[in-house]
Amino acid sequence: MDTLLQRTERVRTSTLHRIGLENLSKFEQFFTPLAVAEIMAEMIKTQPLAGRKAVRILDPGAGVGILAIAASQRIRATLPNTPIHVVAIEKDPSLVETLESSLSDAQANLGNFTYAVHQQDFVYWANQDLLHADDLQEQNFDVVITNPPYAKLSASSAESKHLKVHNINVPNLYAAFVALSSQLLAPGGQIVAITPRSWMNGPYFQPYRELLQRACSLTRIHTFESRKDVFKDTGVLQESVITQFENQDPTKEIQISSSVAQGQETKIRLVAREAVESQGVIFVPAHQEDEEIIAWMARASNKLSDLGLQVSTGKVVDFRNKDKLQSQPTDQTVPMVYPAHFTAGNLQHPKIDLKKPQYYRVTPDDKNTVAPGSFILVKRFSAKEEKRRVTAAVWESPGLVAFDNKTNYFHRQGEGLPPDLALGLTLWLNSSYVDRYFRIFSGHTQVNATDLRMMPYPSVQQLLDLARTGMEPDVAVQEVLGDKEEAHAAA
Repeated sequence: MDTLLQRTERVRTSTLHRIGLENLSKFEQFFTPLAVAEIMAEMIKTQPLAGRKAVRILDPGAGVGILAIAASQRIRATLPNTPIHVVAIEKDPSLVETLESSLSDAQANLGNFTYAVHQQDFVYWANQDLLHADDLQEQNFDVVITNPPYAKLSASSAESKHLKVHNINVPNLYAAFVALSSQLLAPGGQIVAITPRSWMNGPYFQPYRELLQRACSLTRIHTFESRKDVFKDTGVLQESVITQFENQDPTKEIQISSSVAQGQETKIRLVAREAVESQGVIFVPAHQEDEEIIAWMARASNKLSDLGLQVSTGKVVDFRNKDKLQSQPTDQTVPMVYPAHFTAGNLQHPKIDLKKPQYYRVTPDDKNTVAPGSFILVKRFSAKEEKRRVTAAVWESPGLVAFDNKTNYFHRQGEGLPPDLALGLTLWLNSSYVDRYFRIFSGHTQVNATDLRMMPYPSVQQLLDLARTGMEPDVAVQEVLGDKEEAHAAA
């Protein structure tokens, strides 16, 4: 039988073809696939909606309306007699007729269902609604379900300036949509949103995370094991998460669930809130082993600053310094080190098959070089699917060196580290313990210097002990800090 959602899914795919895959980024139209929409709708808690005179649903950036319809169908299945009213906001005029048609189909099939479509930019509609509503209570929503646009916001953009007037400071449109939605919730209302995971850590999103914690409570996170299949028919390669927030006091536990891609999710796990919301970021322990790693890493209780060490991003942006990059060394050049020069624990310079210029010409008062000594380099860019997210190697040289901007380097007030300390720190960073821990809190494709600063580290003495073992990273870490399984059994 041809269902309401199946018809809406056909509308979604035909609209994608009409727009053209090459134009999706331009028009910010990455419509939610049916299987993802069903997961999001399933996350809506219907019990708190029972007894309300009507359920008001908001779909910001509604597209063809598949999320609003999935949410309405979910609510209708459990609350057969409760009126449902959908407010759909879509700024693209070419989609309004399609959106109206989809919601009209829902009205004919769900019963006791009404809707309103507003062809407006949600960034401006939301604030206008908040400030000028005759009856603010009528503007509050019981459910917000959204797949917002992912575009970046420059600080000088009209949207950013408008948002800041309303005390919303965010670097991205998706964060703006969720932040505004949090201010439109009725008491006990809930948000279900699919967004990139990148907001969960890092300094750029710190004000956004703090705003959300003030406005509502994080209650569930759903992750996908594969980045490739979530929006597979749109060509998007993005680590996406579905999050649920509620306008209520925080619960002691947060629900964590996952699925391979758009398929059936695994069993929901309950995780202590303090294991998820910690150190100003959001950890996502999708599996029991993740919780064990978080607990195990507590024995490495030092911050990088406690060790008297710092980490910085490489100083040379190659495309801005083309005139200084050379293929052959001279008495005026120093080694130019790229991520391609090293793998875990090893570094080779020069590299015979590397096509990049491997030397940097130093000019008077040049500030792009680093002093002689021992430094630990870490690749900045790595994907979720790679075998390692954190890859470290030691650079040692008697002279100046230039590090590419796609690397991070550990140092001590700009100077090198003692060789044995550098080796111990490299073993620590290349261990599977650190790699797994990093995956739990970082949703970026970058290993940022900020992320490395917030990681836990062993003491200086323990790092020196790691170096003296002469063992592979995991074996050395187990020798010095103890085995994870033993620690779990003891707990």
